[in-house]
Amino acid sequence: MRLKDKVAVLTGGGGGLGEGIALCLAREGARVVVSDMKQDLAEKVAGKVKEKGGQAIAVKTDVRVAADCEALMKLAAGKMGRIDILVCGAGVSGLSLRFDSEEPPLLENFSEEEWDLTIDVNLKGVFLCNRAVVPYFKGQKSGKIVNISSIAGRKGVESIPPHYCASKAGVIVFSQSVASQLAAYNVNVNTICPGIIWTPMWQEVARVLSISHPAFKGLPLDKVFGAAVEAMIPMKRPQMPEDIGNAVVFLASEEAREITGQALNVDGGTIFS
Repeated sequence: MRLKDKVAVLTGGGGGLGEGIALCLAREGARVVVSDMKQDLAEKVAGKVKEKGGQAIAVKTDVRVAADCEALMKLAAGKMGRIDILVCGAGVSGLSLRFDSEEPPLLENFSEEEWDLTIDVNLKGVFLCNRAVVPYFKGQKSGKIVNISSIAGRKGVESIPPHYCASKAGVIVFSQSVASQLAAYNVNVNTICPGIIWTPMWQEVARVLSISHPAFKGLPLDKVFGAAVEAMIPMKRPQMPEDIGNAVVFLASEEAREITGQALNVDGGTIFS
């Protein structure tokens, strides 16, 4: 129970990765505010936390909207009494507007709309939520922020959209800067870079690759995923949502009180940096 009686706010909590993080936080004693753009998904994950004996509430939040992010923190502090942990997990793949496109995911084929959506959710959303929680953490002179990036933020590759890589790289450097600003207030700010996880987001990536990428064209989605794992991960196995959740728990705990401004890869050895 490393997070006993702590209050954790989680964005993107309705997704596959978000569910894994929420359950790990609750397992360690945290009361979890599960936020997602889709209320029904947030409710579902909050329900699973409660089924396992934990405490959770669900909140609809669009992380692209400053007023939503501020309302989320106000509601969390009001209903739970305080905020101790913020986990920014909301994200999009950069491919969500091209389900049926047969064009390869190359720079010249992406629209400005796709760039804006990806940057707005993956990077601006982190900025808005971090900014919204700062007054609470400064006031109590404590807090933990864990921003979810990606190994794509460490190294751009051909099969991953450039705007996705850019958004996730931005999260890493943004978190380092915020960590330096908040260190004097006993606030730790770190980033986790997940590897390859079979979530709805990765299924979206696999779907586009199976349609458009020569190396994956025509393959079933699970085969695309398996080929990516085999080619990219030295340990030859995918990561699981709970692997990321366990890393979040560690960085949100007092065991990590001297760790700030760091980016932790949880990727089976895919990126060594």
